[in-house]
Amino acid sequence: MKRSARVIVASNRAAKGVYEDKTGPVIVAWLAGRGYDVPAPVVVEDGEPVGVALRAALADGVAVVLTTGGTGISPTDRTPDVTRAVLDHELPGVADAIRAAGLPKVPTAVLSRGVAGVAGRTLVVNLPGSSGGVK
Repeated sequence: MKRSARVIVASNRAAKGVYEDKTGPVIVAWLAGRGYDVPAPVVVEDGEPVGVALRAALADGVAVVLTTGGTGISPTDRTPDVTRAVLDHELPGVADAIRAAGLPKVPTAVLSRGVAGVAGRTLVVNLPGSSGGVK
């Protein structure tokens, strides 16, 4: 039995059809290449729609949820806030490692507010919104 995963893209403009999301497919391919059963990304506006998508993924019992986008410092970047609301325990070292890995290529990686943690038996990780950042 394959492990299951879900990818949630937090992008106001992609959710409205202004442009096509590029990061979700990169993450889906990465997960699939590591043996996860993962459907197409769920693209939603940032904020509470991310919370709704997270709760749906948790209700489905997936092993891993990776979000992308909404981790910056603009007023609309609320992914970390709604993620914290579903976590049982934060794993700050994971989020710190992601920022540290991005720092040599993107100095602004330190501005990411992304979080990681567990909700029940599900690992939840916020990733940056750029395709370069998720690679």
